[in-house]
Amino acid sequence: MRIKVQLSVGGQAVKEEELVIAESKLGELTDEEIEQAIEIKIRSWADKLIHIDWEAVEE
Repeated sequence: MRIKVQLSVGGQAVKEEELVIAESKLGELTDEEIEQAIEIKIRSWADKLIHIDWEAVEE
């Protein structure tokens, strides 16, 4: 299964990629379980790309 994903920041696309999940891994999953597997794959992809730095600023 191929999934096209796009990461946007401030309404602008900054990264686009096609993720693949092997059909053999989906096997006999229900539609709901397949949707969950897709969400996990996308979350993992995003976690590898996104890094946010921050610091507290005194007023």
